[in-house]
Amino acid sequence: MRVARVSALAVGLLILVLLLGFFLRTHLLAPSHEAAPDAPMLTRQNGNIVVRKDSPLQKRLVVTSVASANDTTAIVLPAQVVPIPDHQVNVLAPATGRIMSVAVQLGQHVSRGQVLATIAASDLDQAWADDRRARAALDFAKRAYDRARGVLAAGGNAVKDLEAARNDLSQAEAESQRTHQRLQVLGARSDYAAQGQVPLVSPVDGVVATTTMAVGENITDSTAVQMTLLDLSSVWVAAAVPEDRTDDLVGNVTLDVTFPAIPGRHCSGPMVTVDPALKPDTRRVNAYVVCPNADDTLRPGLFASAKLGIPAEASILVPKSALLMNNDQVSVFIETSPRVFQRRDVTITYDEGDDVRVLSGLSAGERVVTSGAILLNDD
Repeated sequence: MRVARVSALAVGLLILVLLLGFFLRTHLLAPSHEAAPDAPMLTRQNGNIVVRKDSPLQKRLVVTSVASANDTTAIVLPAQVVPIPDHQVNVLAPATGRIMSVAVQLGQHVSRGQVLATIAASDLDQAWADDRRARAALDFAKRAYDRARGVLAAGGNAVKDLEAARNDLSQAEAESQRTHQRLQVLGARSDYAAQGQVPLVSPVDGVVATTTMAVGENITDSTAVQMTLLDLSSVWVAAAVPEDRTDDLVGNVTLDVTFPAIPGRHCSGPMVTVDPALKPDTRRVNAYVVCPNADDTLRPGLFASAKLGIPAEASILVPKSALLMNNDQVSVFIETSPRVFQRRDVTITYDEGDDVRVLSGLSAGERVVTSGAILLNDD
């Protein structure tokens, strides 16, 4: 019995040793995949950075194609509202004489054809008298010509008599036309003829900007300006451009205008014209843009601020998130082929906003890392 027990114990120990050896071979002595180090997420090849396919790093990189954009540069200029030159009318008296009435006042809106004032003019009385004489002479000449033509037809008159009557008629017609035109120049109207007065009539719709007329005043100079009328349905805004920027006033130049005294009011449009000469006191030249003014809130002299938009050459814009610093040099990473990246130094201008303008180092169509580039920056 004792021998049998020893044998059984020996067999058990043998089986235990065999199992232990199998465990060691399969678990401890065999190479373990879990213990092997992972492959690197990126490697360097000939100055390029190659990102391992399907690595976590690849998923964190955002690559965007670079595009060129037509941009404009803008400078802020002092500006002022001014009337449009051909919308400003100086009203002159049609004749000398005494001012009998003034129907409007400074700042009042007037309509085309509205009577502004009346003037008792001696010239008008003479013009009416000349016109009546001319019309009477024309009537007599017409009757004389008809009579001469009838007598000639009956054989009782000479041809020269008919020719003389025709000549008298032509002269009478010319004189009648002259006196009628004279009345038109004076602005004569039949409803004012009885009083011997001539009305001063507004030639345009507008606002009375200046007036020097007063009842009882004598007008002795028919070339003196009596009133100034402004049509303010649209106005100009004059932006003062410094002389060192006048070369920019070519091509499709635009002006964007705001008015500090009128919050929310805005006007923009192309430059319509520019002064031919610099202002000697400011060394600036005015550039003009038309602004609508249906509500008459833009009054001449109102201060404004104008942004002068100057077309610039096509430029490359990239997000600021793509920029890296490399030894005091700004750089970006570009994708030269799938998962292959290269550092590129660039020259930029710092503009406000999320993008910067690239002056050199990039071309349109190249692919730039716009997010996650810092993960490649291991220099």
